[in-house]
Amino acid sequence: MAFNVVDGWTVPGFTHERELGGGASGRVALAVDDTTGTRVAIRYLDRRLVDDQSFMARFGERARTLTQIEDPNVVDVYDFVTGAEGAALVMQHVDGVSLRRVLAVQGPVGPLAALSTLGGTLLGLAAAHERDVVHGGVRPSDVLVDGQGNAVVGDFALAPPGTEAQAAAPYAAPELWEGAPATVASDVYAATAVFFECLTGRPPFAGRNMARLHREAPVPVEEVPGPLRDLLRRGLAKDPADRPASVADFITALEEAAISAYGPSWEAQGRGRLTELAAEAARRPEPKKPSRGTGRNAIVAAAQPVRGSRTRWIAAGVATLAVIAGAAVAVPMLTGGEDPAPVAAPPTPAQQSTSPQPVLPKGGVDPAPLVVRIEQATAQAPGAKFDFARDGEGAVRAKGTFAVVPGALPSYAMTVRGTGETKSAGNTIVVGDRFHGEVSRKWRPLPADHPYAALTEQVRRGSSVATVTALLRTATELRKEGDVYKGAAPAADLAKVPVVGPLYASLTRTTGAATVDFAIRLDRLDRPAALWLRAGAPQARHAVLQTTYADWGRKDVKAPR
Repeated sequence: MAFNVVDGWTVPGFTHERELGGGASGRVALAVDDTTGTRVAIRYLDRRLVDDQSFMARFGERARTLTQIEDPNVVDVYDFVTGAEGAALVMQHVDGVSLRRVLAVQGPVGPLAALSTLGGTLLGLAAAHERDVVHGGVRPSDVLVDGQGNAVVGDFALAPPGTEAQAAAPYAAPELWEGAPATVASDVYAATAVFFECLTGRPPFAGRNMARLHREAPVPVEEVPGPLRDLLRRGLAKDPADRPASVADFITALEEAAISAYGPSWEAQGRGRLTELAAEAARRPEPKKPSRGTGRNAIVAAAQPVRGSRTRWIAAGVATLAVIAGAAVAVPMLTGGEDPAPVAAPPTPAQQSTSPQPVLPKGGVDPAPLVVRIEQATAQAPGAKFDFARDGEGAVRAKGTFAVVPGALPSYAMTVRGTGETKSAGNTIVVGDRFHGEVSRKWRPLPADHPYAALTEQVRRGSSVATVTALLRTATELRKEGDVYKGAAPAADLAKVPVVGPLYASLTRTTGAATVDFAIRLDRLDRPAALWLRAGAPQARHAVLQTTYADWGRKDVKAPR
């Protein structure tokens, strides 16, 4: 069926299904690649933009750069098509809804979901900034929440220079109103303004004279939770020089505030909450009257991830994932301020005797009885649901269920994705040394060197209970703060631990780390609730692994027939 988008013109080679939305920059259509069968989103640029030769020359250069960026927090751009009839961007069709819709339907999303949204938005911006592409007009309609609760940024550089303030007035930095060009600093400001709206349900400034409000009105920090106010002060500073110098710096500040206020599992909890809110927003009709200041442009919303056949360049994605690793590694402490005094474990009868005693790790906590309690607790509830993320070198995301196997690695059923050829989510099962993957809705054996089998094995070692106990057993530093144990262990010693040693050997090779820093939170029954570990220095190659655990009990994971 013909699909009349702009003066009857459509990008050749695609069958158009329906319109997804539109705005000042143009209309977006859902289409299918006639060659590959891949669903894509095509943004047809408004005629006024196509006729602006200066804009087209600049945007064409930006579009070519965007096709080289592959990052989980950036909407993939596959092609920029131009001709006498018009111009269009062929893009990834993402599974999710716009943040604008979430806010319009749900209102404020809460601190954890707001922090997760800000973190994902900053990651997407960082990936573009690495390639010298500034967004210029971040607003809720430009942020998509996908099916896993990740914030994905699109619509980069669509506002002609000098019009950024008018295009996204509630989120436009003061200098944009004075005619200054969009910069990294103005992107930070806009992302922070969106963060404020996630927390409160409205932009920080709204009124008739938006320029004056952005330039002169005090930042309404009293409307947000206390631990998050400094993020607002810094991100919404009137002077660009007073804002974080880079997105990486702002991510570091975000991680520090989030871990201090909400603990090491804040990110997984935030993504989980955001997933719920997005799913509910997709089910419910959107209010006729949009939320104040959320903008009108519709971002791409969709049904399934793209599996295009085009060759992708992944260096920018890896570089940006390293940014979030740097943010996490910069905050090994789980509470703000100075370190509290070490809390020593109560003396055991053996320690009260005159016999020589083993030297406890720095911090005074004896790991031996702690390891026993963890092993006993998990033996009684041998399995759990988990959510795993590795950022930095070798980024991976996974979630699923595992069953504890005494003396061996657990059995796992999970959905896992990495970067490059494994960017699309894959369903896998591993039992013993046998890996299985779901291909065309059928389970098939996978060789151990298959990319998805390799990811599954990495997740299995990184999230297993044996990893938790190995960190405690080899710790040279260990202290307790509430229900969290924090410490450090030599990477060389960890590499020698049976079962999980290869994980630490790999981390050492990848990052050159001599020490692994970690934080472990236990539930009231001494079962792991959250694990955070870092290998490598913040300013060097490094990796951060985070796992959250839930629903402990007997799980059954069997190899498919």
